[in-house]
Amino acid sequence: MKKQLLAVAVSCLSVFGVQAQGTWVPQATGFPNTSTGVFNISVCDANTVWISSYDGAGTAANLRDFSVTIDGGSTWIPGVVPAPAGHAWSMIHGLDATTAWAIFYNATAGTGGGIWKTTDGGVTWNQQGVGTIFNASSFPNVVHFWNANDGFTMGDPNPTEFELYTTVDGGTTWTPVPAANIPNPLSGSMESLITVQLLVIPFGLILIKVVFTSQLTKV
Repeated sequence: MKKQLLAVAVSCLSVFGVQAQGTWVPQATGFPNTSTGVFNISVCDANTVWISSYDGAGTAANLRDFSVTIDGGSTWIPGVVPAPAGHAWSMIHGLDATTAWAIFYNATAGTGGGIWKTTDGGVTWNQQGVGTIFNASSFPNVVHFWNANDGFTMGDPNPTEFELYTTVDGGTTWTPVPAANIPNPLSGSMESLITVQLLVIPFGLILIKVVFTSQLTKV
């Protein structure tokens, strides 16, 4: 699978290599604390990007900070998702300048977590699917939306099958995918979602996504 991904990446660079030879410009993330790193990036369009955080100071703090830009990175607006203390980022997924989903796992307990959604640019966040998706034994990993309504979320096997839910109303309600429709986990394995995004400058935004779930053997 890694070789396949590398081949795709090489092909992308071969096709768009000339255009991709741009200049990299450092940008401030807006995070208020020193040594706060960028955990993952969600690109919505040429202007709008959401980022999540991690503690780069070596103190192993569980951060819930995020930041968003709506002007291509010239300015960033930081904030904090009101997930419980001890929760840490799994990922952030932005749809546009106002709407994003944040998924966390309970880093203190080792299991548990949930999804939070904002529709006002990160000013307020509300937890979704309380009591219907994920529980104290879950390990939430991924949330992704194709549009304002259709999306999915997934987590580690709990107890024996991967947790996988879909929504058609923006996350207001979630439907579990039947276990019979989900591949069985391999012994000593974990799932992954790999997304490849390519920003081509100055000819606009070309978004190339390679999205798949796979089981990676732990070593």
